[in-house]
Amino acid sequence: MKRFKKTMKLIGFVLLIVLASVGIGVTGVPPVPVSRKKEDTIEVTTESTDTPAEETKQVQFLKE
Repeated sequence: MKRFKKTMKLIGFVLLIVLASVGIGVTGVPPVPVSRKKEDTIEVTTESTDTPAEETKQVQFLKE
């Protein structure tokens, strides 16, 4: 009787492992949550539209 119980436990354990493997194989592994911290940042870029004449005035003003 002891040997029968031991065999039944082993069969049950193997059956659970097989069922879990089949379940993961059919549905796939759950996706890892993606961090969206970098996607939410807003970057503002501006371009300077100074003409060369204005640029020289600014340089001269800074030198004084």
